[in-house]
Amino acid sequence: MISITANQVTPALKSLFDPTVPTGIRCFAVLEGGNSGRILTDDPDCPQWGYVWEVDDGTLYGGGAQNRELLARTVTMLRQDSIVALGFRDGDPSADLFPPDPDACAPCLELDRPSGSSDLSPYLDRLPTGYEIHRMDRALLAKIPRHDEKMIRYGGINNFTGKGLATCIMRGDEFVCEAYADMEVMGARELGVTTQIERRGQGLATIACAHLIRLVEQSGTQKTYWDCAKLNLRSVAVARKLGFGNVRGYKRLAWFPPNR
Repeated sequence: MISITANQVTPALKSLFDPTVPTGIRCFAVLEGGNSGRILTDDPDCPQWGYVWEVDDGTLYGGGAQNRELLARTVTMLRQDSIVALGFRDGDPSADLFPPDPDACAPCLELDRPSGSSDLSPYLDRLPTGYEIHRMDRALLAKIPRHDEKMIRYGGINNFTGKGLATCIMRGDEFVCEAYADMEVMGARELGVTTQIERRGQGLATIACAHLIRLVEQSGTQKTYWDCAKLNLRSVAVARKLGFGNVRGYKRLAWFPPNR
């Protein structure tokens, strides 16, 4: 088993992975160097199999010739330090290869929004009094709460500023809501948003994402992507308001580190 960087990924290795699997956009974001993770294979130049592990939520993607023993060995190795998750749709035969006894299971949803498919204007000018919307540049990104934790997904601020887009809503010097768009992968960008707990219920996530989608469309990206737990009703509601559709359900199993 060889561990390589995104700079060492070959077309042959990339061709092993299926972009239509649940959250497959993240797999390719790791392969193309936008998101942080690990890339494992038997041979980068003439690969028979490969794995991509995305560090932020721990999802593991397999490509090429898979078997139960190889997957179990990979999950065991990766879960020593972090969560490992596997996503699958009902009827997916690859689920028969998964290790037994996951520590958690959650039903999830993924949605898409083609560029220009819905009217964002109702949310672009709806900021409450005293709040301001900003496109985040490097200076603002350096000041966000829990900066290091949030930038882990992208491998650091330098990588994100070169590949991603972000907006934030502020009240004075306080960051109350942040929205992020990952690097463009196959004509799409994944969105994520977080609002300070005490500021929720004001529609700020919808506003921040509407402004972010406008930036994404202005950059030429053809589609935005949304993923969340099915029971995260706030997240689902925001996506629906913004015009996301093409809903696909899947399940996510997770294995925690042994000492957790």
